[in-house]
Formats: sequence, structure tokens, C-alpha cells
Amino acid sequence: MSQTGAKFRKVDQSDQQATFAVEAADGTSTTQVAYGDGVALPYRSFVSDTAFALARPYLVSPESTVTALDMKRLHGVAGAMLARQSRIQGTVVDVLMNEFLITTPEESLALNSPVGELKTQKLNEIIERILIQYGDDSVQELEWATVLFNSVSNLATKVIEDRRLGGFIEQSSRYVYYTERDPVTGRWWYLRETAIMKLPQAGTYVILMDKAFDLYSRLVDALTEYYQQIKPVETAEYAIRPGDAAKLKLVDLTDEKEIKEFKRVYKFDLKTKACDVARVVLPASTLTNVAMVANGRTFEHLLKRMYSSGSSEFHDIAERLHGTLNKVIPKYVKRADPAGEKYTMGVDDRTRQQIAREFPQFMQFEKSTAEVTWEELPDIIADNAEPIAHTLAATYFPFTRATYRTMVSTLVALPKAKLIELIKEIVGMRATRRDRIGRGLELGYPITFEITGNFGIFRDLHRHRIMTQQRQLLNPHLGFTVPADIEAIGLGDEVRGLVDEIGKLYDQLVVSVGPEVAQYCVTFGHHIRFTMGFNLRQAQHFLEIRTVPQGHPDYRRVCQTMEKIITTKAPWLKEAGLMGFVDHNDYPWSRADAEARQSQKRIEKGLTDET
Repeated sequence: MSQTGAKFRKVDQSDQQATFAVEAADGTSTTQVAYGDGVALPYRSFVSDTAFALARPYLVSPESTVTALDMKRLHGVAGAMLARQSRIQGTVVDVLMNEFLITTPEESLALNSPVGELKTQKLNEIIERILIQYGDDSVQELEWATVLFNSVSNLATKVIEDRRLGGFIEQSSRYVYYTERDPVTGRWWYLRETAIMKLPQAGTYVILMDKAFDLYSRLVDALTEYYQQIKPVETAEYAIRPGDAAKLKLVDLTDEKEIKEFKRVYKFDLKTKACDVARVVLPASTLTNVAMVANGRTFEHLLKRMYSSGSSEFHDIAERLHGTLNKVIPKYVKRADPAGEKYTMGVDDRTRQQIAREFPQFMQFEKSTAEVTWEELPDIIADNAEPIAHTLAATYFPFTRATYRTMVSTLVALPKAKLIELIKEIVGMRATRRDRIGRGLELGYPITFEITGNFGIFRDLHRHRIMTQQRQLLNPHLGFTVPADIEAIGLGDEVRGLVDEIGKLYDQLVVSVGPEVAQYCVTFGHHIRFTMGFNLRQAQHFLEIRTVPQGHPDYRRVCQTMEKIITTKAPWLKEAGLMGFVDHNDYPWSRADAEARQSQKRIEKGLTDET
């Protein structure tokens, strides 16, 4: 209906939405709603009140100009609705009413659904039309899913969490005991990887994984007993009284709730300390759970990468993920080809072949001389051999066993033309703009470090987003550090014995099934080499949050070292206070104070009956 010449009489104003009695120029009357308040916001997006009444159940805060969609009812179609709205004068509400809802008795009869329901039978057609019209990429980012990956290996979680634009929460080895067995089969919680279980070494793999879990279980008990001796409950002190920062002993408390919370904090304090130390013997095959919230594009890239892997577990996860997403957001992951991301697979293959042909020395295991190493990068956008050598080294890095510096020192000696030829070979023939090589091209951050620390450190630092991380494959030949507390309880030799046996098994698995699958037997305590590149804004966030008192001592040490190196190179950062919350103190009982603060809140809110 044309609004030209119409007369409007406001009937109601609710927040930023008004209802009007509208008399058109031809004398017909309607009731319409519009967004605005007539003061700061002019009225716009007029629609009939009857049509809006049909849309209202699909909206949260429908009378506000900031409105949410009810994703319980619109999941899977919201992305297309949002995309369509970008090319019409009205709002998503108009799109919902005009294109996605049954609004007339005639439509209701034709589609055999009530007025006000979604056009279920036509949704695929509508969404497909919008995807074709607006382009898949942008629309993919408007639809999301929450996926639960249950009982996947710790190796798989790292591939899943490589998708930096997703949100993740993972079962923590710092707070969860891995001391239980499957009550049906009696097996420990680790993956019996299909390719490994077909090998003659399958029996050895099972024996050593069982041995690792048995040792972990004994370590947890022995460490807990050791910590009870070092810190008896009678001498422990926690600030658990609400509004009181003073640390109190158990003998100082008389209130039953406070006593209960004190004992809970003490138990948790010892548990997390034991978990932090004992986890070094857990293998990468250890099963865990991770939840992921992401949009269609992120899931598509994850599917492509997992389909492209040589791991049977990753393939299985990809197939199950694809099947699940096809029930939720099918149109948004349709480009994820089960055959794998052929261009990326080609890039990987060409890179491996080039390294084997040109630089076989890069495949020799090279130990690092420092846990944290600063990498001095040239101006990448420059026309000389040095930035090309660095870019090639960054491209090689995930496929090699040498340090970044070793590769650069070799590559920078080559003629510029040769380096260009090598990169050109890796790039190959790109068929579309979506054919891209890996994260080596992200090289150039002002802050870049190479870290060689235990796998547990990498797991804890892995999911930071405003940065580029690349890692080499997990292996047992870069070192293993036995924690001092394990030496103190007399189990250091047993840990070293297990590590030696795993190293021998790994070498056999590499020959039989390759280095990617061989990773499953390597432990959290074995060292892994990875790089991290980031800017100052990320440095402030990353180094401050990862040095808080409750952080794991290992990754706190790494981040403290990073901050020292950065502020030594640029003292003005410290003078300006930009890294002022990086904590260099040592906290032997890292989780105690944080858990005590939670007890204060639990007592305040009367939640002490919960465990």
C-alpha cells in the first residue's frame, strides 16, 4: 500500500515501536506498526499489524530497534534471511514476513501448514536462490552451529581448534583426572588408531599406552600424597570469607559453610597441582571432549582440512561432522568435498617433495638451544632475496624438523631467482581465487617467536586468535623434561623408561604409517616446536592473560620470557605501562587463590551445597 497522502494517528508507543491507525488516500484504513520514536528516531519500516503479529513469535525484544532472532525456530534459515535483507529497503522482519512465513489462507492450503509457520517445503529452494544471488562466502558467515566433538584424541582437538574464527571449550587436563577405565571393556581412555592397529606394532602400542595411563594414575596418587605432606590441611591458608582478603587456616573457622568451602578448596588445590604435573605422561591419543561454535564458512574450512588429512580418525570426524551439519545448516557446508581440498593437498605434497629433493637436511631432528627464541624478520614487502627466504622457511616449517633459523640461514644464501622458482613450484596452478597456500604467507608480524616446549604448553597457548601459529609434527626427539616433583617422589626413572620405549615405538610407526599417524603415541611432556607471530595489541592481551597466577607454571614461564625479550628490545613498552599486568611472580600453588575467590562467591550466593 502506498503511504503517499495517507493520514497517521498514533495508537500506541512501546519502547521504539509504535502502532498507527492509517487512512490511505483512497479512504481505506489499516493498522500498521513501525520502528522509531518520532523524536530521535524517525518512523520507518511500516508493516501491517496482522503480518507483524505472525513474525512476533520469531523475534526476541520485538518492540526494540535492537532485536534478536529466535534461533530455536530460525536456525538454518537465518543466514539467508540476513543476506536477503541487505538488498531490500525494509528489515529482516519484512524478509521473514514476505518470503519465509505463510501469511495467507491460500498459502496455508497449498503448503498444508498453518498460517504463521515457516514455508518448510520451500525453504531449500528459497535458501538456494539467495545463496546463488548473494554469493556463498558472505552468507556462510551468517549461519552458525554448536557442535560437540565427544571422545576425540588430543591430536584431533588441535586440528579442530586451528580454525581460529571459532569459539571452543575443551575438557581440561589440568582439572580432570584421567584415571578411570571403560567399565565395559576395561580399557583406558585413549584412541586405538585404525592404521596403527593394523600393524605388527599394534600390541606394543597398546602395551605402552596402557603403561602410560597406569603410570599417570599412580603419579596422581603419589603426587597428591606428596603435596599433602608439603602442605597439610592444618597449615593451609585460604581467603574464603566473603569480603575479607585475609588468608585463614582451618582452625580459624567456625561457620560450617566456611569450613566446607575450605576443605573443598584444599582438595581442589592438591588435585590441580597433581594434574598439572602428572599429565606429562599422557599420550596425544588421550581422549577428550571439545565444543565448537562457528559459522558455516569456518566449518567448511575445517571439513576440507580434515578430509585432506592422512589420519583415519580425522576422516571419520569429518564425515560425522558433515553428516551432523547437514541436519542443521546443510546449504552452508555444501562445498566441503569429501575427496579433500585438492589444491591444498597438492601444495602440501609439492612442499614435501621439494624439501626432500632440495633440502633433505631440514628433515633431520634438530634440538633447540632455548625454549623461547626471538626471530628477527626483514621487511617482507621488499624486492630482495631475504624476505623470499623467510617466506619460504615459514612455508616449509610445518613439514620439517629443523629450526626456523637453520632454514633461513640456508635459504638466504641462494640466488633470488632460485627462491622465486621454489615458491612458484609450491604455488602451482591455481584454478580459483579460493586456491590458497598455507599460513607461511602470514609471516611478517613485528613480534615472532619460535618455542620448543612440551606439548602441554602448546595445547594451552594454541587457541589465541590475533596471531599466526604454525607447528611441526609432534615427535619424541626434541626432548622431554621430567618435572622436579616427579623426581622428588622417586618416579623419575620410571617416567624416563616409558619415554625411551615410546621413542622406539614412534620410530617404528614413522616407517610403517608416516609421521602424522605416529604422533598418537607421543606424550604431553615431549617437546614440540612451534612459532607464534603477533602484534603489540595481542602481546598485551596474550602475555598478561597467560601469566595470571592460576596459569600453568610451564606456559607462564614461556610468556614471562617473551615479555622480557620484547621489553628489552623496546624498553618504552615498559615505561609506558603497556605490559603492566604481566606477572613475573612464582606461584607454587597456582590455583589456590582463584579457587578461594570462587568460594567467597559461593558462600555469598548460598551455593555451598554444590560440589
